[in-house]
Amino acid sequence: MHVMARETWTDQRLDDLAKRMDAGFSEVKEELRSNRAELKGEIAATRAELKGDIDALSRKFDRLTITLIAALFGMVITRYLG
Repeated sequence: MHVMARETWTDQRLDDLAKRMDAGFSEVKEELRSNRAELKGEIAATRAELKGDIDALSRKFDRLTITLIAALFGMVITRYLG
């Protein structure tokens, strides 16, 4: 029968483990910061692009409205003068 040896966790081993864990968490934190900065940049670029598209669409609707008003005005004038 095999008896498992019990490992002892000395203060030194626990300190080593804590250091490795701290280093690992530091790496994860740095990666998250990097991803966050990249995401902020992409969001800003997307907002700028959408603003341009929305402005262009707004101008098209403005032109359509002016065209419809001009056509209606022309029909009214033609009706009463024609």
